[in-house]
Amino acid sequence: MNIDLDNLAVDASYLAGRFGLSAETLRGYMKRGLVRGTVEAGVGDDAGRTRLSVRFGNRMWIAIVSSNGSVLSEETRFVAKGPQGS
Repeated sequence: MNIDLDNLAVDASYLAGRFGLSAETLRGYMKRGLVRGTVEAGVGDDAGRTRLSVRFGNRMWIAIVSSNGSVLSEETRFVAKGPQGS
């Protein structure tokens, strides 16, 4: 799986699979604002890498991506809910 870092796009089918959803279902949740993501550029020893974090409910997918868009590592894990249920 390669990620387009120039346009910052992750294939919906790929991402949906990480949450056990269909791409259509994931898109519906995204339209309702229930999927959140962050992008962090690496610095120092991590320069040239990008960390993508996508949260849906109590699950988070985290990927470390190289400068050419290839996934170096990824994990999906459960996270605690925030103080306001986010």
